[in-house]
Amino acid sequence: MIIAVPVNGNQPSGPGEALEVVLIDTASGMEVERYQNPALTATSGRGIAMIRSVMERKADALVVEGIGQHAFEVARRNLKVFNGAGLTLEQIVQGVAKGTLHELGAPSH
Repeated sequence: MIIAVPVNGNQPSGPGEALEVVLIDTASGMEVERYQNPALTATSGRGIAMIRSVMERKADALVVEGIGQHAFEVARRNLKVFNGAGLTLEQIVQGVAKGTLHELGAPSH
């Protein structure tokens, strides 16, 4: 599974606030790609701009620290959305691989 994590450093963030986006292959635990979050240059719908970028890259899931209503609705159409609040990237990869990460059923803010 390829997971997308919007990050600031080694910590997950929201799709509209993160500085970077990291794509990780949970089968190998390896980083596939890291790129600047397109939300940083979006004039509106910042979280949605980030989500579209990970969908274009064929991610299967999104792990966030928090997510708003509109971004959540867009993400849930094509991605599983997990709560990564308070976790490191390593803990997120392990949680997804073990099936212990909590899937969000609603926006978190």
